[in-house]
Amino acid sequence: MGNSKEKRSTMVDVSSIPWVPFALEGTSFKPLHYDDDQGKATFLLKVPVGCKAPLHRHLAAVEAYVIQGGFSYEGEGSVRQGDYVYEPSGVVHEPGPDGDEDLILMVVAQGPIEGIDENGDPAGIIDNELMRQFARQGGIGHLLHGDT
Repeated sequence: MGNSKEKRSTMVDVSSIPWVPFALEGTSFKPLHYDDDQGKATFLLKVPVGCKAPLHRHLAAVEAYVIQGGFSYEGEGSVRQGDYVYEPSGVVHEPGPDGDEDLILMVVAQGPIEGIDENGDPAGIIDNELMRQFARQGGIGHLLHGDT
């Protein structure tokens, strides 16, 4: 019981974390948890009204809960506040804005996401290391796992 490796819960005061710029221009995020052993990340994502994400491929599954706003995928459907979406590994899509308010999602990424350029080639990877880089640049890298 007195073991220094004793498992403990992590409590995060989300309101104390400022929104910092994310991978897509105009978007921002609040990192909540990184699981580097499994390559997972949990974070809040804010997408301003009218901002469209580029085409991307999920290299692992992603789950999201819509806190505010909505978005859609052509040919797949749409989600709104209170909805849940599961995006399987390998899916390629381009989410479009839906509604007249900013989109805020709670995201659980089971692994990286790969951007795809206009030629269908890889354009970059969003993974835990890139998210940590954005957090450090936004001055909040120290908030999780002792990052500086």
